[in-house]
Amino acid sequence: MTDNFIIVTDAGSVLVSINPQASNGLDPELLQFAEVTDKDRETAAFETPLRAFSAKMVDIINSAGFDGVTMSGSMRDMMVREKAVADLSRIERWAAEHLG
Repeated sequence: MTDNFIIVTDAGSVLVSINPQASNGLDPELLQFAEVTDKDRETAAFETPLRAFSAKMVDIINSAGFDGVTMSGSMRDMMVREKAVADLSRIERWAAEHLG
């Protein structure tokens, strides 16, 4: 999986990277944010609006795995959806604070 994505928010574009040190998909530090450079535009997996990133966010969480997480499958699915929504909000807040 490519680890960098450019997410377009109302405040500007954010480089979203997967943190290789994250322990699992539910880790609060799964994503890292930075301002987008020209090089990032050449190497990122894709550039997409924030609202369109939600399905990919679920895929990213699932791909990172669930090491150390013990809960039922239905509870885990609910946590994945909640984490995806929370991370999308984090991206938007980061953009507003750093780019807006």
